[in-house]
Amino acid sequence: MAALQEKGVTKLSKVYLGSMGWSYKYWSIYAGIKASDYLGVYSEHFNSVEINNTFYRIPRESSLVDWASKVSEDFRFSIKFPRTISHSSGLEPDQGRLEAFLSRIQLMGDKAGPLLIQFPSSLKFDRLEKLSDFIDRLPLVYKYAVEFRHKDWFNDDTYRLLRDNNIAVVNVEHPWQAVTTEQTADFSYIRLEGDRKTVKGESDDVEIDRADKNVEWAQRMAYLREENDVYCYISKHYSGYPPTDLMQLRANLDI
Repeated sequence: MAALQEKGVTKLSKVYLGSMGWSYKYWSIYAGIKASDYLGVYSEHFNSVEINNTFYRIPRESSLVDWASKVSEDFRFSIKFPRTISHSSGLEPDQGRLEAFLSRIQLMGDKAGPLLIQFPSSLKFDRLEKLSDFIDRLPLVYKYAVEFRHKDWFNDDTYRLLRDNNIAVVNVEHPWQAVTTEQTADFSYIRLEGDRKTVKGESDDVEIDRADKNVEWAQRMAYLREENDVYCYISKHYSGYPPTDLMQLRANLDI
């Protein structure tokens, strides 16, 4: 902290740490409690979560209101776009479906963090103009992060489009996915996926020790938070037990 103050930084940005989902009955942090209380207990340990099930369906209004009611005011949900929108043919989703999804997210108020748009590997860079049109349809009230699955997207033209619209390109760690450290928005979005072929993540055990890697990521986040809020989410396939990784990151960040 002293080193940061010497550089004139008086206040660090916020770091939001969480897992990709919270409903894992085998996590030891849930021992002895019922499933309906998982989120409340989870939020006592971590200050954010990435919601994955919205990828498969537009969430019910009652679910969003219930989730928001179980966490503190400073907790943030990062919410994944439904695949019927992000994977729509020609990147031209039904407008009614897009509006329905975005209008429901409003029910979470300030607890709604960035909205994650994961594009399929079949979406290639020749769709840049279509991406620009898609972005123009997104209301400015939300923060957005995009994850590309095709390597050709990682170039200056893509980064320029995202910067012009304050959309974050996701920094992802995945065995077959392109990695970028580019920053294109006033916040950073990191996803530590791991390899589902080698890590099952179906118990409360660490299957692969990521302690050294977590030190590296914590160092990167410490740098990023000098300028921007940072959102970081960990998959169960990263080490096998996200709570351990999150606690290691938090300890290395001294938060």
